Amino acid sequence: MKFFRSFRFQLALWSALISGFVVLVFGMGTFYLLYVEFLDVVDDELKRFGHDLVEEIDGEDDPKRKKMVKLLDVLDDRRSLQLVMVFTPDGEKLFHSNRWKNFVFDSNMRDSDSFRTIHYKGDYWRLAIVNDDKWTTIIVNRMDDLIDAADDVFDAFAWALPVALIAAAMGGLLLAQKAVKPVKIITRVAENINVSGLNKRIPVEEKNDELGHLTEVLNAMFERLEASFKQTARFSADASHELNTPLAVMQGELEIALQNEELNTRDEKTLSNLLEEVQRLKTITRSLLLFSRSDVGQLSLEKMEFDLSLEVAGLVEDIKLHGPAATLTFTENIANGLKIVGDRTLIRQAIYNLLSNAVCYNQPNGIVETTLQIEGSSLILRIANSGPGIALRNKDKIFQRFFREDSSRSRQKDGFGLGLSLAQEIVRAHGGALHLEKSDLEKTVFHLRLAGTNPPPR
Repeated sequence: MKFFRSFRFQLALWSALISGFVVLVFGMGTFYLLYVEFLDVVDDELKRFGHDLVEEIDGEDDPKRKKMVKLLDVLDDRRSLQLVMVFTPDGEKLFHSNRWKNFVFDSNMRDSDSFRTIHYKGDYWRLAIVNDDKWTTIIVNRMDDLIDAADDVFDAFAWALPVALIAAAMGGLLLAQKAVKPVKIITRVAENINVSGLNKRIPVEEKNDELGHLTEVLNAMFERLEASFKQTARFSADASHELNTPLAVMQGELEIALQNEELNTRDEKTLSNLLEEVQRLKTITRSLLLFSRSDVGQLSLEKMEFDLSLEVAGLVEDIKLHGPAATLTFTENIANGLKIVGDRTLIRQAIYNLLSNAVCYNQPNGIVETTLQIEGSSLILRIANSGPGIALRNKDKIFQRFFREDSSRSRQKDGFGLGLSLAQEIVRAHGGALHLEKSDLEKTVFHLRLAGTNPPPR
C-alpha cells in the first residue's frame, strides 16, 4: 500500500493517464480525418461516375438511349455494391436499379449536387445526387469498404491504446525513479543528521535545477542549526562551569556558618534552607554540564569493569535513608556478581535518579521493587513503585528535560525535571536503553538495559 501512495506511483499513473488521453484524442482525431477523407474519395468517384453516365446518355437518340438503359440493366444484375437511378429533365424516371424500385425521388434534389449517408436494409450506403442542366443521376454505393477500413483503423488504435498506456506507465515509473533518486539521497542524509552529526551536509549534484537549489537551502539551514546548537551548548557548558566555583564557595561558607554555636534557631533554619537551595543549584548545574557535553558528543566516560549488583544493592540501602522512604516497603531481587564496563559514577547517578523517582512518586505505605537479572548478554534492571501511575498524556514526555509530572503524584515538591532525561542520556552513552515499561493504576515500572560482561546463562 505504501508504494501506491508514493510519488513514483502517482507520477507513473499520471503519465499513463495523460498519455492515454493524448493517444485517445489523437486516435479519434485521426479516425475522423480518415473517415472524412474516405468519404471525399467515395464522393468523387460517385460524382465522376454520374457525370460519365450523363455524358453517355445526353445527345443520344431514343434507340441508343434504350440500348444504354438495357446495358445498365445488365450491369445492375451484376452490380452488388451500387444502385443507380436516372431522371429525365422533366423528372421522369428513365432508369432505376431493380433492387431499389421503391425509392421516392424528391424533385428538390435536383437543385444542386449533394451527398449523404443513409441506412437501407441493414446496411449503410453513400448517396450521391449528380445534377447537370438536363439529367439527374442518383447513385448509391454500399459503404462496406469504408466501414472495413474504419474498423481496421479502430482495431489498430484499440490495440495501440493499452500498449501506449503500459509504455507510458513504465516510462513514467523509470522517470519517477530517476527524479526521486536525488530526493532519496537528501532524505537518507537528512535522517542521519542528529545532534552529534550536525556537521554533515547533503551532496549537491546539480546546482542549477530545483533539487540542487533545495539541497543548498537545506545545507544552509543545517549550518545555521549547527551554529545555534554549538552556541547554546557552549553557553550551557560555560555557564554551568562558571557557576560551580561560586556555588562551591557559597556552600562552604554556609556550612561554616552552620557550625557557629551562637546561632539562634531562626538563623540556623534560614542558613539550612539556603544550603539546601545551593546544593540544589549545584545539582542542576552539574546536570546541565553533562547534558551540554552529551549533546555535542563530548561526554567523557571513565570506563572500568565493576560489579553492578553491589552498586544497585548499595544504592537501594542509601535511598532507604531518604526521608520519604521511611513509610515504604522495599523488596529486592538482585542477582549476584553481575558486572558491566562503564563509568561507575554516571551509572550510579542514573540508577539513583530512578530510585529517587520511585520514592518521590509513590503512595503512603507503598512499595519499591528492584530487580536485576541477566537476560542473554544483557543486564536488565527493573525499578517499580506503587502509585496512581503516569497520566497517558504524559507518557511520551517524561524523558523530556525539565518536564515534571503533575504535583498530585508526588509526595513532595522536590526535583527539577532532569532526573529521567539525565538517566536516559547516561544509559544511551553506555550503549544501553531506558524506557517506561508499564504504568497503570497499581504500578509504574522502568526498564533499564545494559551490556554485561558475564557469560550468558545456559
